[in-house]
Amino acid sequence: MALKEEIYYNSPIFIQNILTSMYGKKLMQERYGPGYEKKIQELRVKDRTVDYRIEQLERLNTFLLFIREHTPYYRKLFREHDIRLPFTSIDQLQTIPILEKETLRQQNESFMSEVDAPVRGRTGGTSGKSLQVAFMREDVQERMAHLDYFKELHGFHSGMRRASFTGRTLTAIDQKKPIFWRKNRPLNQLLLSIFHMKEENFPAYIEELNRFRPAALDGTPTAMLEIALYLLKHELRLDFPLIAIFPTSETVTPEMRRLIEEAFQAPVFDQYGSSEGAPIISECREHKLHLHHETGIIEPYGDRGEVVVTCFTTRGTPLVRYRIGDRMTLGQEACTCGLNGPVIESIDGRGTSYIVSEKRGKVFEGDITTIARELPNSVLRLQVEQHALNHVTLRYIPDEQRFVPKHEKILLREMQKLLGSSMQVTLEPVRQMKQEPNGKTLIVKQSMK
Repeated sequence: MALKEEIYYNSPIFIQNILTSMYGKKLMQERYGPGYEKKIQELRVKDRTVDYRIEQLERLNTFLLFIREHTPYYRKLFREHDIRLPFTSIDQLQTIPILEKETLRQQNESFMSEVDAPVRGRTGGTSGKSLQVAFMREDVQERMAHLDYFKELHGFHSGMRRASFTGRTLTAIDQKKPIFWRKNRPLNQLLLSIFHMKEENFPAYIEELNRFRPAALDGTPTAMLEIALYLLKHELRLDFPLIAIFPTSETVTPEMRRLIEEAFQAPVFDQYGSSEGAPIISECREHKLHLHHETGIIEPYGDRGEVVVTCFTTRGTPLVRYRIGDRMTLGQEACTCGLNGPVIESIDGRGTSYIVSEKRGKVFEGDITTIARELPNSVLRLQVEQHALNHVTLRYIPDEQRFVPKHEKILLREMQKLLGSSMQVTLEPVRQMKQEPNGKTLIVKQSMK
């Protein structure tokens, strides 16, 4: 354990709250400033009747010219591939080779731009590849402005109280005293640990939410779902109204959305980004997902729904045609909400979240979540774990009022339709899904050696 962590965990809770707020102050200084104010004002008054592709091409050229000058990797790459700038069409982006995660990991230093990029981040992701990235403060503030503007469209404004379900280690894992949260006062934020999501602790979480009375919830949706299921099971309600719920970092299935909205009596609006700094996607009032085209470009890659991303707010560690590992369905339709960026039909999950079937090949998370559609809302949650090429376990939380024995046959039938009849499927009803060491609960768990 690092010295800072040791001091933190051995301090009284009121000191931990002070230390948390000190860190919050640091984040506030990184995320908010002149760049943030300029960008959010631009977003508020922007003319959204113009063709977004004009601005997207301008931003792309500005970004590529910048990294050609400041980033060793791209300086060399553009010279070797005779990349001539500026581009006259976004289609010319395809002349730049795909960037793999392994390349970014192995040549990490050469991706670091020769600029002031003091904000550091590290990501492991579901691929397990640890990547270090750097951000210019101006880019961090631009991203923050886009995220806050998205929330403003749904009635939540920066500075309002919010409660965040977070995977940060706020408390010692073996802490017994039921105070599994800390306060970040500079950002008016209640941080709720997702590492203590057990039924005996839920009353304490609910009591603290009622005491703090946030205007919105955000963070890990599987943790929100645990609280939601408890509220529904015991026919409880929070004693204050929420404006909205903004999940992050995990796939939100239709059933998860339904249960969270029912329990918390507030609408869910999804969002997408990444620790590396992918372009931002957010959900509008019509519940359609929009790419914030000012932040980057998303292209289809291969025939399995995978995408590659180019993000304009990654000048510290530039990402161009980066194979991020996520799967999406890109839409063609327009939206009546007024936003003019491209519509993303769906975010289908991580590229590494799949089951391997002898007959079907890779079956991805987004497809697996559909197996309960034939049931009358009688399954609350699902998880599929693969042990061998021909063996998976399907864990499910049954609704005590609606689930009947014949529903097991339907689950088994749908699994074999999806994975093939040769797949051995073990059904395992559970009361609660087990969390991973990072506090998250997986829909697909790959344990095959």
